[in-house]
Amino acid sequence: MKFRKKYSIKFKLKCIDLANIVGIYKTSIIIGVDKKSVRNWYFKREQLKNIVKQNSTYRLPGGGCKLKYPNKEKEIMFFILKCNEIGIILNMKLIIEECYRMCPEMKNYSYILLRKWIYRFLKRNNYHINNFK
Repeated sequence: MKFRKKYSIKFKLKCIDLANIVGIYKTSIIIGVDKKSVRNWYFKREQLKNIVKQNSTYRLPGGGCKLKYPNKEKEIMFFILKCNEIGIILNMKLIIEECYRMCPEMKNYSYILLRKWIYRFLKRNNYHINNFK
């Protein structure tokens, strides 16, 4: 099983500079990264240079999983913030019931899957279930 590593944009740009001098194949041997990865970085060098000017993320914009229910997530986040503002004590069961009520498509999910989805949802929005009062 291969494990994937993530490299910073600055590291990728240094590899690209080295690839300009010695070539893609020798660069991959020197730094210990697969030559296909180095080649992909080499062809995306303009995008990588633009990203470094903006911030130092590890991914290109648009990477990662896409949201399945973006509109419903806004409604659920609004519900969570409204309950927190009013002073209602939130727990996982209350959030799951609200998800079932707001989004009928989620009724196909089991309780355990929806619980995991909510944890990831809260993490994406920089919240934790213990943060609510």
